[in-house]
Amino acid sequence: MRNTDVELLPFTLHTQEHSADPVAAMYDLRYAEKDPEHRVHLLDDDQLREIVFTKIADFLSVYRVTPPLVAGISGGGDSSSIVRGLVRYVSAEELCSDQVLCFTVVLDPLWRGTAANRARDLCEGYGFGHRVLHPEDIASLLGMSASPEALWREIRSTYGADASHFFGTWLLNLVGRALNREIGGSSLLMGYNREDVMAELLFCLMNGRRPLPYPKRRTGDVDCLMPVWDVPKVLLDSCYPQVSEVNYSERIDSTAPRRSSIYYQAHALDAIVPQMSMSLMTGVRDLMDSLNGWETLEAIDGTPLLHTGHGDPEERKALVNMLVRYFPDWSVGEADPQ
Repeated sequence: MRNTDVELLPFTLHTQEHSADPVAAMYDLRYAEKDPEHRVHLLDDDQLREIVFTKIADFLSVYRVTPPLVAGISGGGDSSSIVRGLVRYVSAEELCSDQVLCFTVVLDPLWRGTAANRARDLCEGYGFGHRVLHPEDIASLLGMSASPEALWREIRSTYGADASHFFGTWLLNLVGRALNREIGGSSLLMGYNREDVMAELLFCLMNGRRPLPYPKRRTGDVDCLMPVWDVPKVLLDSCYPQVSEVNYSERIDSTAPRRSSIYYQAHALDAIVPQMSMSLMTGVRDLMDSLNGWETLEAIDGTPLLHTGHGDPEERKALVNMLVRYFPDWSVGEADPQ
């Protein structure tokens, strides 16, 4: 710390109130200026929604996302914002709203039915399709020989309850890709926020791995897009404070310790210096683009599974062999399941 000039850190913030009833603060720190005036803007949920919905619509325009497309909707603040941003984008571009399919998965205890009800209520009135997939629907869509609940029980027994987030993320991607094939689409919108992307980036860099592409990532024959990749979780929650509060209360109380630590660091970056995470993410993105250095996902023949090449081959083989028992349509050779 002896080489740190603490006088550069903002001791005084000039507050600018944009609402009589604010729910969130947005920091505007101007380190690059001589004698800077650091500001903090206080905003209410209506103002935040305007900002976030516009950002989402702009993102979809930049990446030229066209229907038919699929969006994963959980009933929380992140995905709820995606729906409203989609509404704005589809309207501005005069696209067909009936070619937008939103989906919500119900699989206790990972995803509750009450969240699906919130998602359904949100999608009503915008002309979007909305499909709620219960365990039997997931099994039918993915051609499973047993229920996804049975698969989760075996995953939990083998890898522990802390694997819930990894299992859930994988299953949602699999369902979203399958729905895209069903409707003839190639775009899957997911609510990965700034800290989600920052945590994954930190994990890759700490372990000497090339990062996976963001905010657009090819998964099989579908582009996985992250419209809120640069929006902090606190702002997304503040767009829908009541919805977000209920959504958190329904989550299971289990997560991997190292996952928790990496997320803590992702949140802490902006707590120390606001926008620091964006500086890192945009810098790494530009570097990877210029070097063509992104990590690649390789298909495991005969399956929709993708892998980076990292990890123990025998452990990967054991996992694939477990999954094959639940997905009889997959054709993995005994000699080389990779």
